[in-house]
Amino acid sequence: MRLFVVLMLLTGLTGCAGMGSSQQTEAGLVDARAKISMGRCDNGLVADLRRHKAPELEQQAAYICLQQGEVVAVEALLEDYRKRHVDPPYPDYSAYLMTLAQYARFEMTEDDDALRLKEGRKVHALFSEFVSDFPDSDYRAEIAPRLNELLEKMAKAEYRLALQAIEAGDTQIGQQRMRYIARYYPHTAPGRDANAWLDQHEER
Repeated sequence: MRLFVVLMLLTGLTGCAGMGSSQQTEAGLVDARAKISMGRCDNGLVADLRRHKAPELEQQAAYICLQQGEVVAVEALLEDYRKRHVDPPYPDYSAYLMTLAQYARFEMTEDDDALRLKEGRKVHALFSEFVSDFPDSDYRAEIAPRLNELLEKMAKAEYRLALQAIEAGDTQIGQQRMRYIARYYPHTAPGRDANAWLDQHEER
């Protein structure tokens, strides 16, 4: 399931803008380059790259790790990318991979609506941060459709929680959630359903 989710996220993403081969010759990066060329992602690869600070190799490795659903590895490689390197190449690509890693975390929570909303808010924050930090990035074109998809899925989670509360006899909480959905997710299918439910069950 995790691998399927990540592969879907990577559809249309052609790889790092800096996928050109590195000219670094440090002996400590030999194993890292070999693993990247073989498409391997493991703790040793992450540790080697963190130790030797090879930014373009870090991006290449993060892409491979994301393909394999290794979200923790992606985060370990890129979460402080701009802090560890002076004027690193393609910072927007690293930031975008981080948004995809968090989106993968969100997608892996489909059986827990409360957790799904928590992880979804983190994705939303990263999307907003990315657009603010990189207004001219080519990857901005990928944000809008993913944001719409995110909002639809978050609204569905909110709606399910509202119905669960109502079915459990906690109508007040259910109504509050319905109002929240109608207000903050008005252009989603659950937003329209929430409006219909409110029209039927309460005076507004």
